[in-house]
Amino acid sequence: MAPRLGLFLIWAGVPVFLQLHPVNGDEPPPAVYNVLGMLTTTWSYTTADQVEKPHEDDSPPCAFPFTYKRRIYYKCTSVNSEREWCSLDEDYVGRWKICSDGDRPKCHFPFIYRDKRYFRCTTEGSAFGLAWCSLTEYFEREYAWQYCDRY
Repeated sequence: MAPRLGLFLIWAGVPVFLQLHPVNGDEPPPAVYNVLGMLTTTWSYTTADQVEKPHEDDSPPCAFPFTYKRRIYYKCTSVNSEREWCSLDEDYVGRWKICSDGDRPKCHFPFIYRDKRYFRCTTEGSAFGLAWCSLTEYFEREYAWQYCDRY
């Protein structure tokens, strides 16, 4: 019955977002939900003597790169969340925040791309001719990059 209901709602033009959480004891994800136009609700979680909750806008900057569940993130991620978030610590310990426009990682200068050292953003290798930079010293090692500001 549920698949029929979901198909009906999609056919009727109502967006439906369903996010399942692990039930195997893993820590709950940081998440902010906005379902069917309802007010956004921020959830807090308690995990093993620690409360997991987002920080206010005046919180410290994102800690790039950060490690979450044994994976390194060089910029904000939407893993386990509908919105992009970042850790406030290099090793995620439950302190996080929803990313805003100002939460961009810093370019790593100089960086090496195709055996050439770059000291500023480059358009070399850019499919759209937009300037970009590496977020690590050796681009070909992690392939972590971002577009640069246009000004």
